[in-house]
Amino acid sequence: MIYQPQLPTILALIMDKKNSLHSTRLQSLDVLRGFTMFWIIGGDALIHSLAKVTDIKAIKWLSLQLTHVEWNGFHFLDLIFPLFMFVSGVAIPYSLGNSLKKGISKEKILFKVSKRVLLLILFGIIYNNEIYFDFANLRYASVLGQIGVAYFIAALVYLYANLKGQILAVIIILFGFWGLMMLFPVPGFGAGILSHEGNFSGYMDRLFLPGKMYREHYDPQGLLLMISAATITLMGTTTGSLLKNDNYSMLRKTGIMVVLGFLLIGLSLVWNIWYPINKEIWSSSFNVLTIGLSLLFVSGFYYVIDIKGFSKWSFPFLLIGLNPITIYMAHRMVDFRYTANFLLAGTMQIFESYAEVILVLGILGLEILLLYFLYKRKIFLKV
Repeated sequence: MIYQPQLPTILALIMDKKNSLHSTRLQSLDVLRGFTMFWIIGGDALIHSLAKVTDIKAIKWLSLQLTHVEWNGFHFLDLIFPLFMFVSGVAIPYSLGNSLKKGISKEKILFKVSKRVLLLILFGIIYNNEIYFDFANLRYASVLGQIGVAYFIAALVYLYANLKGQILAVIIILFGFWGLMMLFPVPGFGAGILSHEGNFSGYMDRLFLPGKMYREHYDPQGLLLMISAATITLMGTTTGSLLKNDNYSMLRKTGIMVVLGFLLIGLSLVWNIWYPINKEIWSSSFNVLTIGLSLLFVSGFYYVIDIKGFSKWSFPFLLIGLNPITIYMAHRMVDFRYTANFLLAGTMQIFESYAEVILVLGILGLEILLLYFLYKRKIFLKV
């Protein structure tokens, strides 16, 4: 089953009211993108609220997994952001590849990509700071900015390098970043110190990152870390090329992704012995781990939805995945909690012990209703 959203016309880089459901894309990609965003816009809060009122061990375990590891280590929530980046890379051969087939020059494509990246950086700054004009004290590094920079790097490499070149770029960044973090000394600490204060990436942020940082000594979306994380989007791009390759059957593609996914997970666990898995500094071992896990998720969704055709269950995730930036920004800017509380106050009073669960379900319901309205009107925020 091939899913077909159309690339946005310029009206732009922002609102596409065209028939976005008719271009060459895999439905599983939009569903998986929606799956990742679900945990950001309220899925995690739902599990946390359930964990407070139930003694079910699986719920409590999942609640723990939906917290970030403070430094070294890994929880499921640490995968969500990298998985979103990986999926954005998978889409590149479909979107940019189709543009190339239409005869659009690489320069025009890259110019369009650049505008999208600038919009993501701008939205990220707004998301972090609201609308303020104290430019010296804004936080400029952001989740959306990192997605944009990684997308730009992956698009650039995809346009001007073949598959071997793309894989070589991933290897160079992985080992280059490892070398920077382990070999370059930080004044007062020395080389290879992977602490909050002593890591080389944080030192670069303190020297060159404008505005304020998210952490005291570094920013988890800092200057070097955006480049390190780009390996995830780049590997997503190579995966997209595999999925578009008509020389392999769909089952064989699934098998390749599964085998490679487990191999990379194993490699990351070995690398972890010398270079800890750490999302806060996007260590190379962390990137390899999340690439491996992302391959397993992509293969699973691809098999269930695109090969077997079991897709009805995924419609809520599809709604989210078609408008991920819309709901990400709306979740920050719109007080869904106030409206849900207004509508469900009586129900929450009746089921008092489950009041928070009901409230979170109400918030998620309102967000899904908004996305369904946009879907029916064929309005999609595209950057």
